[in-house]
Amino acid sequence: MGPVDSGFLLIESREHPMHVGGLQLFTVPDGESPDWVRQQLTVASEQISPRFRLKPKDPVGLLGNFRWSVDQHLDLDHHIRRSAVPGPHRLRELFELTSRWQGSLLDRHRPLWEAHVVEGLEDGRVAVFSKIHHALVDGVSALHLMQQACSPDPDAMDCMPPYALPAKTVQATATEKRTGHALSNPMSVLRSGMDLAGELVSIGPNSLKVAYRSLRDTGLSTPFDAPRTILNGRIGGSRRFVAQTFEIGRFRQVAKSCNVSFNDVVLAVCGGALRRYLGELDELPDRSLTAMCPVNLRDESSEVGGNEIGAMIATLGTHVDDPLERLEDVHESTTAAKETMRELTPLQLLLMSGYNVAGLGLSMLPTYSLGGRPPFNVIISNVPGPRKQMYFNGAHLEGTYPASIPVDGMAMNITLVTYDDQVDFGITACRQSAPSVQRMIHHIEDALAELEEATA
Repeated sequence: MGPVDSGFLLIESREHPMHVGGLQLFTVPDGESPDWVRQQLTVASEQISPRFRLKPKDPVGLLGNFRWSVDQHLDLDHHIRRSAVPGPHRLRELFELTSRWQGSLLDRHRPLWEAHVVEGLEDGRVAVFSKIHHALVDGVSALHLMQQACSPDPDAMDCMPPYALPAKTVQATATEKRTGHALSNPMSVLRSGMDLAGELVSIGPNSLKVAYRSLRDTGLSTPFDAPRTILNGRIGGSRRFVAQTFEIGRFRQVAKSCNVSFNDVVLAVCGGALRRYLGELDELPDRSLTAMCPVNLRDESSEVGGNEIGAMIATLGTHVDDPLERLEDVHESTTAAKETMRELTPLQLLLMSGYNVAGLGLSMLPTYSLGGRPPFNVIISNVPGPRKQMYFNGAHLEGTYPASIPVDGMAMNITLVTYDDQVDFGITACRQSAPSVQRMIHHIEDALAELEEATA
């Protein structure tokens, strides 16, 4: 078990479930009953892929877990469950169910995943909510698994659920190529050690360069630039999950008009929504909120699974009322962050990303909330998804909505997935620290419409 994967198990508690989730909505093929989806997701035990047989090796949860063991007697009825949406059978009731599942811990004595098939929606659609521990996969891995499970061919009938996909033989990762499988060659060990030492030595000058840029006021946002807000205190274990689909063309049109990136528009829209949300609660600070944005460090040869993510920090422009000025602030901040990241090697980038998120660990300490400033205010993840409409054995995938992880010091997590011509937002928050978080969906719509009007 890698140190990052082990860390997700080590910091998990009742107040901090450390699994990622995903809510998918399907339209069942004509003539099929809602139970058809569960039938398609039910597979023989021997078909479960090796990664989804892993569980923490005993003793469980004593002083952390550092090795995996393999479950030879998988109980599929525990992992694949059937539920129904209560009346009046709307998406609101579906989100309430999802909120409960996202707030409950996975059983560490079993492989760390569940799939809930949900029937009873008023429009006849069927939902599947999957939750997988972050020790098994990061968010990008989870999305890749979903993509591999579906097909762009509506007539394809050979799709397998994510947990039954065969393990793929992959090429050596970039690190393995550099080291030449160093353990088998003493000279490779020496060369790899010298390469690593060189990378570490160069971190010092690069850190000074980052500090110099931030002092020059070039737009570069760094940890602890953020003000303290109601989103940055202690949290409880209860969650609230809400989701919504928006047309991707609306974001792209604003990006084209202002000559900025799609991600810049997303951050500016989220900044406008957070400004409205905190303003309604009379909790809007004078200083701009900042966001930590995960960055995918996985190359094409990396195996699906584990955690290969970095991080950059960007301003959200919540201190300004004008939407175009907010977008300009965001663009300046992300441009500075990207320029800094381009000058780093992959290992240096990983270490600098660790510095960016290290403050999150500090914010989880019991006494930190008494006076320390948060490293950033919110996590916003933009995960590229399928570029075509997808199907699972004839069932049309209408949308996929990510459910992520709030922690102490970070009560709200916003994740979005691009899917063909749409953007699917999923917002997960502590039910107590971020009250009425469903209002964020309306505020996102208002902030986007405001930018559209300003650029028309």
